[in-house]
Amino acid sequence: SEIAEAMEGERKGLMDDKLKHRPMAEVELADAVIRIGDYCGRWGYDLGGAIIEKMAYNAHRADHKIENRIKEGGKKF
Repeated sequence: SEIAEAMEGERKGLMDDKLKHRPMAEVELADAVIRIGDYCGRWGYDLGGAIIEKMAYNAHRADHKIENRIKEGGKKF
């Protein structure tokens, strides 16, 4: 739900209603990271390790390369 709220804020260019000096998307993404961290802590997941491994994997994916992202139909997010 936090990520959906972030996307809505991004699409509409909204500022956050509680932290008025920050974009809504930024604050909602912070909420998502907090919730994910809490969840991983509860279940004992190694989030940091998984992030490092996933970033290394993604670094070699053709669809993640800038030149492919900017093409028509490329990944925007």
